[in-house]
Amino acid sequence: MGDRKGKRGGFRLGKDPRNGNYICRFYVNGIEKKLSTRTRDPREAKVRAAQLYAEAVSGRRAVDPAKCGDLAPIVAEWLADMEGTVSDGYWNGCEGAWRVHLLPRFSRIELLTEASCEDYYRARLRKVSRATVKKERATLVRFVRWASMRGRDYLAPMDVPSLPKKAKGTKALDGRDKTHVTRAEVLAILDRLPERSRAGHPVKAFATLAAELGIRRETMDKLAVPKHYEPGTEFLRLSADVDKEGNGRPLWLSPRARAALEAVAPARGRIFSGFHYLKTFRTAARGIVGEERARHLTLRDLRHRCLTDIAEREGLAAAAYVGGHSSTEMAGRVYVSPQADSAEAALRARAREDRFKPGTDQTCEAWAAILSQDSWQTRRDSNPRPLPPEGMERSHESKIIARFPGRSESGEVPKGAVRRSKAQPNPARCRVHSDAEALALALRRAIRIV
Repeated sequence: MGDRKGKRGGFRLGKDPRNGNYICRFYVNGIEKKLSTRTRDPREAKVRAAQLYAEAVSGRRAVDPAKCGDLAPIVAEWLADMEGTVSDGYWNGCEGAWRVHLLPRFSRIELLTEASCEDYYRARLRKVSRATVKKERATLVRFVRWASMRGRDYLAPMDVPSLPKKAKGTKALDGRDKTHVTRAEVLAILDRLPERSRAGHPVKAFATLAAELGIRRETMDKLAVPKHYEPGTEFLRLSADVDKEGNGRPLWLSPRARAALEAVAPARGRIFSGFHYLKTFRTAARGIVGEERARHLTLRDLRHRCLTDIAEREGLAAAAYVGGHSSTEMAGRVYVSPQADSAEAALRARAREDRFKPGTDQTCEAWAAILSQDSWQTRRDSNPRPLPPEGMERSHESKIIARFPGRSESGEVPKGAVRRSKAQPNPARCRVHSDAEALALALRRAIRIV
């Protein structure tokens, strides 16, 4: 790099007579570019010019963009146009992705290129998981498609690159794998919770509803009487406006959840106003799951436990309905997670149902009766088996005679002798075993099967 002149490469600096800022001039692919460094300090201008030149040469800044300018007004218009057509949860996710991550990276239109998108992916994958970056890419793709539509032409058409296939990313929250709780631990935490926190908030009913019905935190903050619940009824009727995915549905209340709601439901109005619950909740959980696991425990873990239990008992379709998902893919991929206690219970149940128990004569006899039904006639080319009884061995000559019926003991094959086809049965290949040999053969087969 440097301030060399001409089309050979590099850049040169010059002052803008209108405001005194330094201007960076360089050539890329035969096209001259003039970009302002937005500073009057020569040292800062030189550093900024080198950065602008490197971005243009590497493709991270469009050399001759069809459009240029700030991207924030276009993003605001896109969000306003999308509001009301999607669920509130999806809209909030798009707005947060642009405000926190995308706009700081793509502040101007000319910075939104394929190379800059790949740089953004690499930077984000060092901090968060692949699933998180995939959601942010989906938001970017939808915005680019909207902004480049005919009639708007805010952006030039661009193919947003895909994520690397083998990229896994980084787990954003350390200790997240330690927050899996069992049903017994959930019930123990609910018993230890006080009815209300020190500030007077109904934290026990709040956690009970999340553990029994798997409802999201933002949904519970919007529950109201009598719109969603009427005291004395057995169902909680969620409307589409309070659900993240816009899936209104009635949910049957268990006796525990119904008692919790009737204890805190007002005569009219919101049941739970937004309040902080983590301090009281984790204090109660610390005596059940320990300090390390309680540090990361939230109501989302209770939702995971609820949907996992429903999926194990009733299937993914029931878990997707309770969780508010339109398909079973999200319920199976995110919320229904494999649990160590479930795996141990399945292995123990399988071991109890297993009929083969070494060391018991009754089981061996049962296996022998099942597997020795066809053991009286055993093929010579089958699996390894015990040696035949005495007197049943055949010499080489007898084998040849059995294979070629017209052959003499000297080995000569008479004219016209035809070799037996494989489809014809060969009585010489069949042997009669004793009862002990049949039992031993059946047991060897049983060991190989198990």
